[in-house]
Amino acid sequence: MALEIQNLRFSWNEKELLKSVSFSLMPGEFAGFLGPNGSGKSTFLKNILGFLKPHNGKILYADAGCPAQSEFPAELTAKEKARRFSFVPQSAAFAAPFSVSELALMGRLPHLQDRWAGYTASDRHKALAAMETMGLTPLANRVMPSLSGGETQKAVIARCLAQEGDVILLDEATSGLDLNHAIEVMELMRKKTTEEKKIVLAVLHDLNLASQYCDRILLLKDGELRYQGKPEEVLTEAVIEDVYGIRAVVRVDERGRPFVLPRREESNV
Repeated sequence: MALEIQNLRFSWNEKELLKSVSFSLMPGEFAGFLGPNGSGKSTFLKNILGFLKPHNGKILYADAGCPAQSEFPAELTAKEKARRFSFVPQSAAFAAPFSVSELALMGRLPHLQDRWAGYTASDRHKALAAMETMGLTPLANRVMPSLSGGETQKAVIARCLAQEGDVILLDEATSGLDLNHAIEVMELMRKKTTEEKKIVLAVLHDLNLASQYCDRILLLKDGELRYQGKPEEVLTEAVIEDVYGIRAVVRVDERGRPFVLPRREESNV
């Protein structure tokens, strides 16, 4: 599946939160969606998923080998959207005592052929495989409210993997994880794009993680897509100061990927 966003606009209480956002994503592409808090990143994902309705613009999709000419979400049912788009939200709280294995299995809901028949052996196998991928098998019978924040986030990612969407949308999916597990998730998403030709669009705050793993960086500020391009093209000192309002030192590693070091302001204190 390919995605094309054309002049997407969204307002709330007369405030324009997204301003003519346009870009396209192709199968096998890992894109990082970056920008300051409140710049519109999560709002954009909610428009893609149909949780919010754009005021103007188009969200287009196409299956592999076809031009992007079908409008989304108008021509997709909620079930079809759930089949095509896997989503990890910014935060998730579970008051109900679902177990980890039950949550992972919920990723198969869009694929049920018959709700009365329930999950198939294949569904259960895919949910189990997703838990194994996230290292959650020992926690399979633990209820969600008993998990730590990091364990909860990994369980939500397992549900996303079990869903098997063509497009994976991550809203700060690594924010609750330690560095080791954050890298593990980014490596996994990199593998999804290179081996399975998934599209991954990840909202991130860590510029260096984005630089290391993403093919393309999209930088949003005040609802406007200010910059987009390869990490080495857009993660520059001038761009970072423009978008984030801070001074930084940008260096390049042995692969030519930039890494960002914030500069502490001089003080007499």
